[in-house]
Amino acid sequence: MPSPTKSKFLQLFERDQGRCVYCGLDLKADYDRFMMATEDHLVPTSMNGGKGLENLLLSCTVCNRLKSNYVPVPAIDSKTARRQYIAAVRAHIMKRRSDRLKEFMQVTHPGLDDYQ
Repeated sequence: MPSPTKSKFLQLFERDQGRCVYCGLDLKADYDRFMMATEDHLVPTSMNGGKGLENLLLSCTVCNRLKSNYVPVPAIDSKTARRQYIAAVRAHIMKRRSDRLKEFMQVTHPGLDDYQ
């Protein structure tokens, strides 16, 4: 009896080794992290990105939300320079994470000038 075909999500999970491509979070560490795993379109569908596995990456919910529909400027071809494209998206996400960390610190440690 043939084995059932794996879902696109499981194929993606295996290909990207269960880690967020952007921040490296281990999405297989426990069930809650697994539930944070999302399919991210490397090139957003709103920017004519495809829906196939070649345009999908495994991403944690936080990175996916921070990325939104970002595309690198100046333009990078996601097919011929995939690693460079991913690196540019990762840099954008890390900048947004840093900005949010400052906001978090302002909320959790009000009055400390270092986080203003």
